[in-house]
Amino acid sequence: MIRQRALLIYSLYMLGGLVCASRFVHSARMGLGLCIVVVIVGMMPRFWKNRVPPSIVIVGLLCFCTGFTHYVWTEKRNVSVLPEEANAAFSGIIESAVKFDGNRCRFIVRMDRLDNKDLPHAERVQTTLYFRDKASWMKAQQTLGFGTRITGEIELALPIAPTNPEAFNYPEYLHWQRIHRIGKIKEAQTLSYDGRSLSFTGAMVASQQWLAERTTRLFAPESAGLLAGMLLGAVDEIDTDLYATFSSLGLTHVIAISGQHITLLIAGLVYTLRLCGVTRRRAYLATALFLPLYVAMSGSSASAVRALVMGEFVLLALLTGRIRDGWNLIGAAFLIMIGYDPYYIHNIGFQLSYLVTFGLLVFVPPLTARFTVGPAALCRLAAVTIAATVVSFPLTIYYFHIYSFLSPIINFLFVPFISVIVAPLAALALLLGSVHPALGFLPAKIVDLFLLPALQLLQMIEKGQLLRSAFRSPSMWWMIGYFCWLIFLAGWLYDKITLNWKAKLGFILCPLILFASLFFSWPKKEVTVTFLDVGQGDAIVIETPRKTVLIDGGGPPPRWGEQPWERRRDPYNPVKSVVMPFLHARGISSLDLLVLTHGDSDHIGGISYLLENMPVRQALVNGLPAKIEIEKKVNQLLREKRIPVVEARQGQIWREEPGIVWRVLNPAQRIVTEEDNANSVVLLLEAYGFHLLFAGDLEREGEERLLRENLVEPVDVLKVGHHGSKGSTSQAWVDRVTPKLSVISVGKENLYGHPHREAIERLAKRGGVVLRTDVCGAAVVHIKRNMITYETVSVSAACR
Repeated sequence: MIRQRALLIYSLYMLGGLVCASRFVHSARMGLGLCIVVVIVGMMPRFWKNRVPPSIVIVGLLCFCTGFTHYVWTEKRNVSVLPEEANAAFSGIIESAVKFDGNRCRFIVRMDRLDNKDLPHAERVQTTLYFRDKASWMKAQQTLGFGTRITGEIELALPIAPTNPEAFNYPEYLHWQRIHRIGKIKEAQTLSYDGRSLSFTGAMVASQQWLAERTTRLFAPESAGLLAGMLLGAVDEIDTDLYATFSSLGLTHVIAISGQHITLLIAGLVYTLRLCGVTRRRAYLATALFLPLYVAMSGSSASAVRALVMGEFVLLALLTGRIRDGWNLIGAAFLIMIGYDPYYIHNIGFQLSYLVTFGLLVFVPPLTARFTVGPAALCRLAAVTIAATVVSFPLTIYYFHIYSFLSPIINFLFVPFISVIVAPLAALALLLGSVHPALGFLPAKIVDLFLLPALQLLQMIEKGQLLRSAFRSPSMWWMIGYFCWLIFLAGWLYDKITLNWKAKLGFILCPLILFASLFFSWPKKEVTVTFLDVGQGDAIVIETPRKTVLIDGGGPPPRWGEQPWERRRDPYNPVKSVVMPFLHARGISSLDLLVLTHGDSDHIGGISYLLENMPVRQALVNGLPAKIEIEKKVNQLLREKRIPVVEARQGQIWREEPGIVWRVLNPAQRIVTEEDNANSVVLLLEAYGFHLLFAGDLEREGEERLLRENLVEPVDVLKVGHHGSKGSTSQAWVDRVTPKLSVISVGKENLYGHPHREAIERLAKRGGVVLRTDVCGAAVVHIKRNMITYETVSVSAACR
């Protein structure tokens, strides 16, 4: 049995070598230590009761060394020859799909010339092209595509590192794509275009785009993007809110081209060819030849390539009449993909695809055998759903943090609906519609008739936020404990473990403890304050031992006079892109208090999204009438969600627990002006003897009133008012407050010139530390009894 599944064993050894190497390139000590552990574990099978043949162990260790060497060799060669920053003339060929979004488009250029000199080797650059007028935008849509050679001026820079905790590491992601620079082309008129060069990949990209455009003509707008992603891999066509719904409910595997799609495609093609009178052997051969074309057209995602390799092996087995073991197939697919690119191990789709496939091979047969009630198809579907859920759960919460416990039920009902009804009909409609739209009209309308109500139901379930929780990324020890429990579960299902009372107790207690540790933790006597970098705006998260408070959330940058052609599909919203991902990564799925300091868009412009997607128990506002549409929408949502709203007034005090007290310093009891900044909600937090002052957008007049009324005193941390503008942070204010640490929330290269030099100088003269989110990224303050510390995302000298 072991010799028959040698490829699986070799792939595990190879994986060990790759993981060790990925640690080694960052820390030689950690990598070598991990190597020693993995080698010892890798030699242990030789000493088991049913000993593994020595040849298997020896070849496995050679695979370990091969994987280690392959990764290190790839990493050493993955370097850039381009300058870190430059404005230069360039020439290169586009080697990706060109994705238009409003007044810009994005693509990858393989650059071979810079400043009229040939580069030592061509290098890929992630490029963004901006348009100032509609004429150049329309010309680019007609001209640009895979294989187009472009020449012009480009601004090169390093990819921007994450500026917030728990944020997506874009430079690392690009590094694994062998991209080390990003480029901006700000003047489309300076570019010259040459004709597109013919290539197989270019033809596949063009085919995908043409078919995606055809879906928009056949199906309703609400379903066209989803079907383009599901059938063609064109995920950029999917509505962002709909994709978020699928992600929240654990249905993204329905969209991604994976084993489910390839299995349906193989079955559908073979069945159709057989109906047309094609012999079984020729049907298998035709399908095997078509699969690579389909995967290439769909974008060749990691899960699709894995499914392609395994599908081709299955077809080969059918052609030769020799049944291939599923374990060896997954091992062979792993070795082929890793041999092509060792960076696949960092791809989340790759990890989930192999882990779920492995889990299905392990758990589906014994679970199906134990389910004896009901039709066999339903029993197998239940086994598949349970196996996929149990195996994918740890990676899901590790990477995505949000998990809906309705996901297994929804998958059980929705996946067969998509697989049996929607996907075949949609594929038929697209196939007929490719000949002429009229031919695909009827099946497309039938698909819409079934699919649109289902999508509306899913969105209602997701908006209800039932049985949905946020989780922090589990620790390594938690992951080890969970997978040990899975091994124990597999041993019981295969009757390798006898369940006496001790084993039953461990079988029940282990998952209970693991899940309890995710939901409950011992309260720490600590307060954490995170000043997030949301650009030109405020967003502050305060985590106390029992509650979570959010002060403002930032807002999208203003886009005055924007034309319809300039509008983006998914405009930047700091709450959606920064605040909520941070809250979820911290395991926060609801807010105890939302403080809206005032109605300016750079403070509440993104709050509508938060109210629609996260439970809020109470809101604190300044009580002024709404002046702008954004503020009116926020107020309307507060009423619709029935969130208790409290008007902040000077003198209000509430105590969370001993040592933690909140005080409202502004607005005044009697409001004399309706100017928003003057009536910003100003809060003072006393935490374990330390004082933190959150000044909102308070300016000089408001500061002077608080000084006259002796409402402020020296503080340890100051959130500087109005982003450090010239009209705030007066000398008298600084002299009274004397902050040890001042944080200025401000956008990089903002239009207002914040923070003003004079404000910074006044703060610096007091000897305290001044941190700016545009320079240092997010600032995190930790307050414990008798100790206060801070850290910033950037570790530059200016942020210490």
